[in-house]
Amino acid sequence: MPRFLLLMNLAEIPLSLFFCVEHTCGQKNKKVIFEMRYAFVLTYIALCFFAAAVITLPNVPHKAKFEEKATQYDVEIIRDSLGIPHIYGQSHADTAFGLGYAQSEDDFSTLQTVILATRGTLAAENGYKAAKTDFVVQFMGVWDAVNSRYEQDVPEHIKALAQAYADGVNLYAAQNPNEVSDFLLPVTAKDLIAGFTFKTPMFYGFDDQLGKLVNADEPLALAKQNENALLVTPQESLPLGSQGIAIAPKRSADNSTYLLVNSHQPLTGPVAWYEARLHSAEGWDVVGSTFPGAPVIIHGHNRNIGWSNTVNKPDLVDFYKLIINPDNSNQYKLDDQWHDFETKQAEMIVKFWGPLRWTFNKDIKLSQHGPVMETEHGAYAVRWAGMNEVRTLEFMHAVNMAKDKDEFEAALAMNAMPSINYVYADIDGNIAHYYNAMFPKRISGWQWDKVLPGDNSELIWQGYWDFDMMPKTINPQSGFVYNANNPPNMSTDGDDDVDLADYPASMGIETFITNRAYRIEEIAKSLDAISFQDLKNLKFDLNYSEQSNQIKQLKYWLKAVDTSVLSPQEKQAWKDLHEWDYSTDKHNELAALAVMTLDPVQKARGSDVDLNETTKAFQSAVKQLTQYYGRHKVKWGGVMRLQQGDVNLPIDGGPDILRAVYGKGMNEQGQMINRAGDGFMMFVRWDQKGQVSSQAAHQFGAASTRSNSTHYNDQMNAFVEHELREVILDRSKVKNTAKSIYHPLNPQN
Repeated sequence: MPRFLLLMNLAEIPLSLFFCVEHTCGQKNKKVIFEMRYAFVLTYIALCFFAAAVITLPNVPHKAKFEEKATQYDVEIIRDSLGIPHIYGQSHADTAFGLGYAQSEDDFSTLQTVILATRGTLAAENGYKAAKTDFVVQFMGVWDAVNSRYEQDVPEHIKALAQAYADGVNLYAAQNPNEVSDFLLPVTAKDLIAGFTFKTPMFYGFDDQLGKLVNADEPLALAKQNENALLVTPQESLPLGSQGIAIAPKRSADNSTYLLVNSHQPLTGPVAWYEARLHSAEGWDVVGSTFPGAPVIIHGHNRNIGWSNTVNKPDLVDFYKLIINPDNSNQYKLDDQWHDFETKQAEMIVKFWGPLRWTFNKDIKLSQHGPVMETEHGAYAVRWAGMNEVRTLEFMHAVNMAKDKDEFEAALAMNAMPSINYVYADIDGNIAHYYNAMFPKRISGWQWDKVLPGDNSELIWQGYWDFDMMPKTINPQSGFVYNANNPPNMSTDGDDDVDLADYPASMGIETFITNRAYRIEEIAKSLDAISFQDLKNLKFDLNYSEQSNQIKQLKYWLKAVDTSVLSPQEKQAWKDLHEWDYSTDKHNELAALAVMTLDPVQKARGSDVDLNETTKAFQSAVKQLTQYYGRHKVKWGGVMRLQQGDVNLPIDGGPDILRAVYGKGMNEQGQMINRAGDGFMMFVRWDQKGQVSSQAAHQFGAASTRSNSTHYNDQMNAFVEHELREVILDRSKVKNTAKSIYHPLNPQN
């Protein structure tokens, strides 16, 4: 029987009153929204006495339908002693089905949120603040692209893979209806394809750039031709990081090939790493980690190759300021002619209170450049790398299946992944760094990092540079490659990096060098031959480099600060800070003061920071440390903590440290809780005989959102002590220590 929901559609209420509270409306409209919401509630109370159910929620298919579908899949899920799923299917689809089910068992709430967000229906479940996300999905044309290109551009085997994963999610949802949103079922293959279309541009900062546009207090400066063509991607804060390192046999101490997989992400949420082992009789044989809603391994290794991902942020978003016809607001100027906007309507269902939901409609204008954002200071069209892309899952599966460097590069040559660095290693001893991105083919001579004039059709780029133009470092003489969110001309500790002069400035290649990049080069150059222990020591390095922006600006502040504004206690702290050795070891008693003082420097990402800002951060640090600990010299591990449930442990490392740890201010106990950075990581080795092995660690456990699970936080102690565990690749061995073996139709967890 269908369930009915009272839904009132208050026609044509401007969406901006709700979805842009923080982004476009400003403080005045917050008051307007507050008042309007109360008016709407009163209207609701009056109407609910006679209003029938206006909208019917989607019918939830009967459980038997999903169970019948599940009988088609031949899969076995083996949970090892840590609860990590090892999934064995006959076909690729069987394996994907098992992954969808296992991931639902461990983190259904996040997976469901990801799918609702991808559909643009998150506000129906979570309220008006989520309508911003729903609007962006429709503004980007995610579903326009998927619906128009799915049949033609998505191969049948990828459709089957995606649908199988969706069927695994559907089965779990049917078995556990109390966890399921009314807006979820059934999950489909298109949901998963659309997830990549929506999310992948966010990794290079599309959402940040869009937010800056609508948040601007003044009209943005227009780009000019032939002026300052050198591009530096603007950033408000230091990226969370990531690093990958590959070492060739000629550089390793035992003639093995090594790979470090160490991507830094939030520790929870839609882009937190989930570990899995995938195997099918058709040849899918890979281990690593993935995100909720991704039916593949995103980074890890198979028997022959391995790859590590790091975020790169070249300039891949373009804004065009449009000239609107003063006599007709539905027209814009292009090449001295007025053109009519195309329009489409965004529709958001927004939950407010109890059963009360409203449907909001807002027109989105479309120009030849792309969708148009209307702001208080003008109308801007947006164009970005990866718009309308639906082949990303195909690309990722091809990477999972690649057997050698040629097949890996063939996957990259698809040009279906909008951004992301790849650090590569393989059984044959090849190593490489690929500065991967879909680089728009822009004309030269323009400042592409600024807002562009919207009346010049030559600026509406078409297509992307092919794989040959991708900056890459392959098998360098030093036998060592790396990336730590640094430019591609700094990819090895030798002298055969790429030369940025060989690439058009319009590609927008970033130039900022992280502390982690400096430290990797410094340590690598000190080692003629690198052992596994050397690689481990490098990864867990706890120091800032003297070359880093952090230490340069700290030294400048220590020298230039006006000490007359400091209290006696602050003057003593200032003197003590001169003695800091740049370490973030958990026993270091000056690291807390230093890291807190450097907070504005971290956020500036290479830009100069006003002395007063650093002074304020320093004074705040002294005040807080004294308030909670009675002194400013405190062991760093007492302040920086890794917490999950009732387990709360000291952890070393810090922002932009190779042992990456990012907190978010002090809580009421005077602790900074680690929110992002180091999480799932792998150390991969191919020995001289070509045998692959790997070791891994995870910050929490296999079921990091299931507080009632024994695997909610069972890996934390090992993680904070830098301990690694062997990754079991053999099916018979994992069965020997298995906690459960089951088909999703008969779960035993």
